[in-house]
Amino acid sequence: MLFHQLKYYSIMMKCCCLIVTIFCAIRVSHCGRLTRNCLTSNGKCARKGVACDDAFGEGWIDKGKCCNERPCCIYKCPNLCRSANYSCGFEDHSCVFQFDTLGDYVWSYKTGSTTTAGTGPLEAAEGTHYLYTDANNGENGTTAILTTAATNLPACPYCLSFKYHMMGPHVGTLEFLAGEKGSTLRRVWKYIGGLSFSHDDWRNDTENIPQYCNPVVTIISTRTNEETIGDIAIDDMLLRTGACDAGE
Repeated sequence: MLFHQLKYYSIMMKCCCLIVTIFCAIRVSHCGRLTRNCLTSNGKCARKGVACDDAFGEGWIDKGKCCNERPCCIYKCPNLCRSANYSCGFEDHSCVFQFDTLGDYVWSYKTGSTTTAGTGPLEAAEGTHYLYTDANNGENGTTAILTTAATNLPACPYCLSFKYHMMGPHVGTLEFLAGEKGSTLRRVWKYIGGLSFSHDDWRNDTENIPQYCNPVVTIISTRTNEETIGDIAIDDMLLRTGACDAGE
């Protein structure tokens, strides 16, 4: 009889402990819960009585309340835009666009014509050097990537001007993307194929890039055929703060 009573009390104690644990977990979870507005804004809860910028740093602002009067904090891009110009003529290795190891093949420095007959420019668009990708005999979907990720660009809108050359029967695609570092990037420009090019046909383009808090610009050359024949070249690039002028 005594054994059964002890067993009963043991079970009751375990049940009580479990109920208390669940209640505490619910209470803690509730007190850390974000309001709907805070959640959809990718917000964070700071400590009660602590300003958002004190809790998380410059650029964090108060956007309402979490539970227990804790402030909901969201990141708003601080006004850190300043004038900047990044010029790339590829005469040296100082360009803001650097090789990205996530690519499957590489961009190469080149002078004069490329090695594959019937593809590529005869010479640089300006100066003596340019960058190019050799798409010959590559696998479909493989990429060569350049990116500004290693540079902390000012939080500004930008104007990107560049010269490009794409020649060959299956040259692939060239595209420029922009956005926040660590997030999905948005395409701002793309060109497919290169049958309309001649050896001396460097073309110009200019694109506006919206303002981002922590901006990055990426250039991707993509092979689109396992029997790809063609070269993609870029030169005389300028990434500058501010909107592009009309007519550029």
